Amino acid sequence: MAFPILTELADRGQKAIDYMQSKNYKIRALNIVYFEGIDPDLVTVNSDKIDQWNDIRSIITNTGDVLLCCIATTEPGWYYRINPMNPGGAAQLAFGQYKDAWQIGNHKGQDALIQCGTLKVYRDKNEDGSRKGDALEVGDDFGLDQHTTARSDSSYAPDTVGRWSAGCLVGKYSTTHYDKFMPIVKSMGLKTFDTTLIDSSDFAQFCKTN
Repeated sequence: MAFPILTELADRGQKAIDYMQSKNYKIRALNIVYFEGIDPDLVTVNSDKIDQWNDIRSIITNTGDVLLCCIATTEPGWYYRINPMNPGGAAQLAFGQYKDAWQIGNHKGQDALIQCGTLKVYRDKNEDGSRKGDALEVGDDFGLDQHTTARSDSSYAPDTVGRWSAGCLVGKYSTTHYDKFMPIVKSMGLKTFDTTLIDSSDFAQFCKTN
């Protein structure tokens, strides 16, 4: 099954692959890549305010073609920062690549990618939204999934992250999740999936010098 290429992002897609290679990350034919704190042009680094949909979920081929670029969050919303499910604080995924850490499954009634492997998270006990100084925890049972905001209401798009993420990687629009993200994921023909989380400030600096 062929998926449209976002030709306007061709340069950014190639830069993302170059960046991943510079980090010695694994490059597959199709790569799930999240950028934290950047606009959909994959150029403009934003203020990355807490509780805002200011991150990007993407799927990029090994040749730099961008098949998906959509608004998401890679960080927990305010609700779970001040009401954490873990006494150590809300989970915030550490930047990097995680190999074979998700599989297709069910997240609270949603078709999604669910955690099945080891991840590293920072615990935001001081509720400041920054990883700096936070305790790092490693585990395979955080329940940190890749899902969306609604199961059936395709028109629903919450203004803030709110309760939609306690640390999960969440797409803002359910239509994008079900019509693009999950079909592309399923087309990979894999049992487990890698995912890379990129610090957009670091990515922007890389693009300036490479």
